[in-house]
Amino acid sequence: MTTATNSEQHAPGAKGFAQVKTLRSSPDAVLAAFQTTEAISAWWGPTTGSAVEGGRFRADFGEGRYHEIVVGSVEPRRVAWTSAAAPHHHGEWEGTTMVFELAEAGEGTRLSFRHAGLVPALECYDNCSAGWTQVLASLVSYVDTGKGHPYRLDAAR
Repeated sequence: MTTATNSEQHAPGAKGFAQVKTLRSSPDAVLAAFQTTEAISAWWGPTTGSAVEGGRFRADFGEGRYHEIVVGSVEPRRVAWTSAAAPHHHGEWEGTTMVFELAEAGEGTRLSFRHAGLVPALECYDNCSAGWTQVLASLVSYVDTGKGHPYRLDAAR
């Protein structure tokens, strides 16, 4: 099992999983999906805590699987999160950063996502990158249609 926690790997600008999505909705509508735990719950999974800048929230996936996130910034065109805990990833997420950058794209938004520190050398990379692909598609659906496809604790039973 690889449990890389190299601080260089997790530094701002570090390499990691990246994906770009185009949404029909405005950057303000996309930003709203990050501003409350209720909104995050609608596209990622059951979330409690505070999604405001400086806040901390927890997305719960049952059976001891959760992500505890510290909100570094919520700006009009950039949201940055740092992973404080994700025990089911054996320390591989701790200290990694997730950055969502928003730019106008015609009448919609270009969302550039990077999970700095989520690199192929990590044991969780394949599952985590597939997970982010699903989560980002859920985010797009939530913002553009009002209906995301988040993880549901009741559906896992």
